[in-house]
Amino acid sequence: MLSVYASGVPVTPAKRLELLRKVELFDGLDEQQLLGICEVVRTKTLKRKEELFHKGDDGRQVFIVIKGKLKALTTSIGGDDVVFSILGPGEVFGEVALLGGIQRTATVSAIEACELLVIDRRDFMAFLVTHPDISANLLQVLALRLKQVSELVEDTLFLNLPLRLAKKLHALARLYGQTVEGGVRVDLKLSQEEWGDLVGATRESINKQVRLWVEQGMVRVEKGYIVIQQPNELQKLAGAVVF
Repeated sequence: MLSVYASGVPVTPAKRLELLRKVELFDGLDEQQLLGICEVVRTKTLKRKEELFHKGDDGRQVFIVIKGKLKALTTSIGGDDVVFSILGPGEVFGEVALLGGIQRTATVSAIEACELLVIDRRDFMAFLVTHPDISANLLQVLALRLKQVSELVEDTLFLNLPLRLAKKLHALARLYGQTVEGGVRVDLKLSQEEWGDLVGATRESINKQVRLWVEQGMVRVEKGYIVIQQPNELQKLAGAVVF
C-alpha cells in the first residue's frame, strides 16, 4: 500500500476511507471497493496561488479535492484570464485530458492552501474498466463541466456586469456561504482582479460595481471576503432561487 501524507502528517487507511466516502463520484461503492481505491491514491498539497498544472501539459492524473479551493482558468494571448470554475472539497477534476488522452485544457491553481487526492491514469482507467457504474457517475461530472462552460459563454454574451456578478455571488454563496453577523459571507478570499476573471470584467469595473453595492447596503467587504447583507435582493437581481 502506498504511503499517503497530508500536510506532512501520515493519513491512515481509515482517514482515506472517510475522505473517499464523501466523493460523489464514488457513490454506490462498498467499503471493500473503496479500500481498493485507497491502495492506489496518494495526496498532494499546494500552497496558496501555487499552480498544479498548466494548460497544454500532459494529463496523467485525476485529482480529488480534500481541502481548500482551486480555480480552473485559461489565459489569452494578451494575458487576460478567464476562470471556468471554482473547485472545492469533494470535486473531481483533470478527467477530461486523462480520458481523452489529450493535453490539459485549462490551467489549475490554488486559491488557498489545498490538499488533494491523486490517482494516476493507469490505476484510474483500470478502476473504470472494473466499475462501469462509476463510469456513469463520471459522465455526470463531464456533463456538469460542459454546462458550466456553456453558462459562462452565455452569461458573458447576454448579461450585463451587475447581473453576471450577482449570479456568480449567488452561486458561490450557495456552495461556500457562511452565515455571519449581518449576512452571508462568501468563503472565498479573492482580489477584485480575480472576481473580474470569474465574470469576464476588468478590476476597475468590479471595483466600481462593488462600491455601488456597498453604498446601497447590499454587500460589505470584510478582510478580503464579500459579505452579502441583502441576500434576497441579490437573488432577485440574479434571477435565482432564494438562499
